[in-house]
Amino acid sequence: MEIKLLSHRHSYISYSLIIAFLCILSCKKDTTIANYGLPVVEGYLIPGQPIRIKVYYQKYLEDTLSYGYPITDLHLAISNGTNSVNLTEIDSGTYQYTDHTFIKENGHYTLSFMYLNKQITASTSIPSKPLNFKVSSTEQKIPTFSIGSTPSPFVPIHFSWTNTNLENYYMLSFQNIETDPTRIDSRRPRSNPNMEVLVGLVANYYTSQENFTYLGSHNVLLFHINKEYNEALKSPGTRSLNLTNPYTNVVNGLGIFTGLTADTLHINVYQ
Repeated sequence: MEIKLLSHRHSYISYSLIIAFLCILSCKKDTTIANYGLPVVEGYLIPGQPIRIKVYYQKYLEDTLSYGYPITDLHLAISNGTNSVNLTEIDSGTYQYTDHTFIKENGHYTLSFMYLNKQITASTSIPSKPLNFKVSSTEQKIPTFSIGSTPSPFVPIHFSWTNTNLENYYMLSFQNIETDPTRIDSRRPRSNPNMEVLVGLVANYYTSQENFTYLGSHNVLLFHINKEYNEALKSPGTRSLNLTNPYTNVVNGLGIFTGLTADTLHINVYQ
């Protein structure tokens, strides 16, 4: 299964993703950007999945594209502290290592490469898989609205999981898996059928009607994420990298390099 994180939030995240978590770059007008020209890194490490890292130029302030131009011909390496592997450029600015056994739960990984005579590095750990992910019902009813009538109230379903001492960070992703999903409100234009919710340091979540824009089968993924990713998603502009004060865990660069794990439940959304 492939996960599409509304990336920086984004682009590619595999497992069931991330990641659309996820596009990292949108800009604010500011003529005093000291960091201008740093490479932007976007990488999500998931156990059992190939490694894929994107590297691109920081956007010009007047640019309105989601990404800057890709940075090509780099030599990326990732180390687990014992072994180091080299990534292959499979598309402009996109680097991959296909052995899905290299990334393991609770492992620690460091990315490194040279760019303009500077060493770019970033480190992260892989969180443990979420425990005891449960839902109160696999059926979510959406009230029907019609002119002249009062819709019945929305009744949430309840997701819960183990978060001892409420010290771990989590994110939920609601992903419609229908081939041709039906919009809940046909008056609204078609939109992304996936929805991410950064829930943070909690152990449960009650759904709201805003979690769903389409009817039908949904996978609901609970991501155990690192604090670095939680902070990046909370940054001003959410999926954007605020150029005046960007959150990053990349040394001599911008962007996010992080690990995450997920567990999945299935629900049906109907009217």
